[in-house]
Amino acid sequence: MIQAGTGYSDLENSHEAANAAAKQAMDNAGISKADWVMVFCTFPHRANYEEMLKIVCQITHTQNVSGCSALGVLSNYGETEALASIVVLVVSSTSIKSKPFVIYQLGAGGTKAGEEIGELLKSSKGSNSILTLLPDPFHIHPELLFKGIESRLGQIPIVGATASEDPRINDTFEFYGDSVASGAVSGLLLDGDFSYKVDITQGCQLVGPPCTVTKCNKNIISELDGQPAYEVLKKRIPSGILEDPMDILRLLFVAFPPDPDQREIHGSDYLVRNLIGVDPKSGYVAVPQNVKEGQLIGFTLRNPEMAREDLKQMLDRITSNQNPENSFKFGLYFNCCARGSSLYGHQGIDSAYISSALGDVPFIGFFGNSEFAPIQDSNHLFTYTGVLVLFSDN
Repeated sequence: MIQAGTGYSDLENSHEAANAAAKQAMDNAGISKADWVMVFCTFPHRANYEEMLKIVCQITHTQNVSGCSALGVLSNYGETEALASIVVLVVSSTSIKSKPFVIYQLGAGGTKAGEEIGELLKSSKGSNSILTLLPDPFHIHPELLFKGIESRLGQIPIVGATASEDPRINDTFEFYGDSVASGAVSGLLLDGDFSYKVDITQGCQLVGPPCTVTKCNKNIISELDGQPAYEVLKKRIPSGILEDPMDILRLLFVAFPPDPDQREIHGSDYLVRNLIGVDPKSGYVAVPQNVKEGQLIGFTLRNPEMAREDLKQMLDRITSNQNPENSFKFGLYFNCCARGSSLYGHQGIDSAYISSALGDVPFIGFFGNSEFAPIQDSNHLFTYTGVLVLFSDN
């Protein structure tokens, strides 16, 4: 049986905020002791992260705490961006075993940290495990982290996001128990007799069908579908965007299928990456990774109306076929910093839609620098994306 609850506070006093959020979470869960806890705090509380974690540990009666700093947080209480806030999720369950951890970056871009995480979790991984990762994006590359973990653990579903902070500093903070790390990866392995669903929503939507690369040199594409790449792009994108070089970089992106040998892109199963540049004279389009002839790519636009519709479709998918006698007990939502008010023009859109779809299901999350989710049995790094994970009893 899973019992879970969330708490939120936007009090500016860090001590009072942590106390209020932790107590609210425990009251909502109806428990006197948590088995594990997840905490996300925004950067105005930075000087007091450790004090806040100590308060959370005291109130929840556990040191099994993981989390990180954030530019913004969200929950079933709404969203806060760049203002003082904290969200807390507490869980008590006889069916879920938890293993929180923190690993400091060990060089090699994240591979060694991943290998150490894999060794640490070997004895805890079971047949029904899911791993949440919250790494520092300035010191750890998520895809190298995945590779290191999988070299020791084999295939395991990974969800989460890179930690975020005040954009004026190149640092983030990772939480473990009542301690605060920097340049590290915090995480939580869950294993046991429970069910979960994972789905994603894209902030950048495909415009037109995907194209086949017919001529390229490393990351420079000169032809798509046998035509100059720029001419193909120009036919699909509103002309006003191409008139302003800043709009091209701000609104236009490229989509890759998760598998480079894939011949179709299904629904929202694509990886959004920034477009490096276009050259109308030569007809070239530059993308951020090497491609090969015959590979499929697509172009996407950052569009708030299309993003809302994709969010609704994702919520329909993830809530469909849910047994009403075995409802979702709690959720995690990892949202890109480029969503929220910068995408929609208003705060609280994602959390409002999720709350409407889930009803009373408690969930928390934060705005990260990139997001992680498994697609087609492989773990991938996403951008401009929201990742929703929902848990229930078996």
